[in-house]
Amino acid sequence: MPDLSLIAFASAVLLLAGTVKGFIGLGMPTVALTLLTLQLDARSAVSLIVIPMLLSNAWQFWRGPDMVGCVRQHWRYAAILILFVAVTVWASQSAPDKLLRAVLGVFVLAFCFFSWRNLVPPIPAHRVRLFEGISAVVAGLVGGLTAAWAPPLVMYLTGLRLERDAFVQALGFLITAGSVSVFVMYIAVGHSSGPDLVVSTFLLIPTLVGFTLGERLRHRTNPDQFKKYFLAAFAVLGVNLLLGTLLG
Repeated sequence: MPDLSLIAFASAVLLLAGTVKGFIGLGMPTVALTLLTLQLDARSAVSLIVIPMLLSNAWQFWRGPDMVGCVRQHWRYAAILILFVAVTVWASQSAPDKLLRAVLGVFVLAFCFFSWRNLVPPIPAHRVRLFEGISAVVAGLVGGLTAAWAPPLVMYLTGLRLERDAFVQALGFLITAGSVSVFVMYIAVGHSSGPDLVVSTFLLIPTLVGFTLGERLRHRTNPDQFKKYFLAAFAVLGVNLLLGTLLG
């Protein structure tokens, strides 16, 4: 069972991560894992965020404009994602923590780069199934290692040029699908214990408080300006993860 100082630290991290998600619609796992791995190994960090990640994204999906239409459009991606997350968690049980940190660092930097530069072109209609499959496989592999699947998922949804509410709902649906797979597999392989899940459930509280705060702030400030500072800060943290892996 984590000690009280760690629970307090994790609560502060999830409050911040929830605020970021409420403000810009994404980034909760990336923010939480990048900060939690300053004190925890990667798998322990995932164990602590799995329930907030699952339920906050289910809430985001449920609040969207068209749940049935979202599922019809993205069920193939969800199915591939669930499968590859499960296979990756199972296959990487003995993978060293350094590898997981390195993968997380690379994808934090990729997330920052593509989010900042807006380099993703539109996906041609006749290529949607191809890019859907490629993105889902990559997201499943990365998500199975780190639970931070934002870069391939966001790039794919950006390429579809979805309207904003549909984009946010699709993120909620697909991250929920992947989170269910992580949740089940972490219990199956023994990465998550009962005490971990109790703490993870408790951390839903600061996550939802932050989410509500972020939504309110979004209506009062400039999200683009905030996004620039957020991405700059996490680029530094991504570099730190990689340097810590290479020099540690």
